[in-house]
Amino acid sequence: RALAQLISYELPLLLTAVPVIILTGTLSTQNIVLAQGGWSLGFIPHWHVLTPWGFAGFIIFIIAALAESNRSPFDLPEAESELIAGHLTEYSGFKYALFFMGEYFGLFALSSLGITFFLGGWQAPLPFLQFILVRSELAAMIFLFVWIRATFLRLRIDQLTRFSWKFLTPLALINLGNAAFWQLTAHLSPGLQLIRWAVAIALVLVPFALIGRRLSTGLGPRTYRSHERFLLLIALLTLGAAAFAMTRRNLIHAALLLVASWAGVAAFYLWAGAEFLAFAQL
Repeated sequence: RALAQLISYELPLLLTAVPVIILTGTLSTQNIVLAQGGWSLGFIPHWHVLTPWGFAGFIIFIIAALAESNRSPFDLPEAESELIAGHLTEYSGFKYALFFMGEYFGLFALSSLGITFFLGGWQAPLPFLQFILVRSELAAMIFLFVWIRATFLRLRIDQLTRFSWKFLTPLALINLGNAAFWQLTAHLSPGLQLIRWAVAIALVLVPFALIGRRLSTGLGPRTYRSHERFLLLIALLTLGAAAFAMTRRNLIHAALLLVASWAGVAAFYLWAGAEFLAFAQL
């Protein structure tokens, strides 16, 4: 579970940082913050989150950060109600607290990275407000993560992987093109800026609506009666291959039978609609 979740959400998390690097032209976090300096009309900051591509990237970053830090509704690797193993049952006291301290340290690091990339970092209208601004943004981000954990239900593993590969990753790739469009049209005249904003907003909303509508197509309640014989055959072949693999003295034959049993498990995943897990099993 942890490996499937790590691979699935590492990609959209990194893809949200690419537009920021493209537009600022630097990998330095300090220069990224300085690139968001300045104010429009005296009170509107030049933060990336206040642009169409930046807002979409920020939302994708928050969701991917939740999954990377194993926070609800993406806390499947440490689902207390399902997994009776690991640090949740084998440690107590300070050793038990160390795992959660590490989780929250990662949460603070991802929140700080999000503030640097999208919320302008320490950029404030007055110097003495810089410290207050950064701490307030960090507190708001942590509060958001805690609030989400207390509000949303846990996803299934197939829902978690499908949401990443079929929704977040395509949106992050489209947002990369949106950021490039935003950068290339920065020199337009003030009269054409409204068209620029309209196109950039459309590049966010239209893919969101189309991909979101197709995300759950054909995934209604499953009926198992029509596939009972097929599933029974796969189950018998899988269990038989596993049993023979444990009793064979020839290592090559045992290895081939073991591979056959793994393929049977992959067939179960494929039938259940979890294509990514089937691929990982193979």
